[in-house]
Amino acid sequence: MKELFNLLEEKEKKTLRVLIAFLAVALLFLLFVSLPKKRNYVKSLSLLETKQNDYQNFSEITQQKENEWRQWQAAFRDIDDLKKSHFYSGKDAIKQMRLDIQRILNRARIPASQKKYNYTEFKKEKIKKMSVSFNVRGNYQSLKRFIQSVEEFPKFLIVEKVDFLDIDDVGSVLELKIILAGYYES
Repeated sequence: MKELFNLLEEKEKKTLRVLIAFLAVALLFLLFVSLPKKRNYVKSLSLLETKQNDYQNFSEITQQKENEWRQWQAAFRDIDDLKKSHFYSGKDAIKQMRLDIQRILNRARIPASQKKYNYTEFKKEKIKKMSVSFNVRGNYQSLKRFIQSVEEFPKFLIVEKVDFLDIDDVGSVLELKIILAGYYES
């Protein structure tokens, strides 16, 4: 190799030294500057991908939470609507409930006797309950109309209990003890 180098002229040797020096500088630049930058770039790219995945996950979670919040808001609106339309409220709630029960009885053409009112207050809730027990006497169709009209009534009136007191020999007239319950806000 030395012999090959001796065959070159001085100008060629000088050019070859400059090229070797330039190659050494380029190699040093590659080793000390470019490769660490490339490693940093790869790390940054990996970190970016991780952050994008995290963002996607958080975005999905946020969307789920927003949907859940909308559902809760709809539930609260439904509760408010139910309170306004199905619960008795105000200072005349008990009076209104009594009148509604009497209207239902009149519509079914059933005379009610021995009415007894019972009031229950739920300590943890703002809702109170009024139940009325009474005896009715009538044929099967009129009693069926009565129970159906209670079920169709827009306010929360519930047939809590039905006891058969007497059935005549023919079975056309029934005597029942019925307990109706209604709910109201205080």
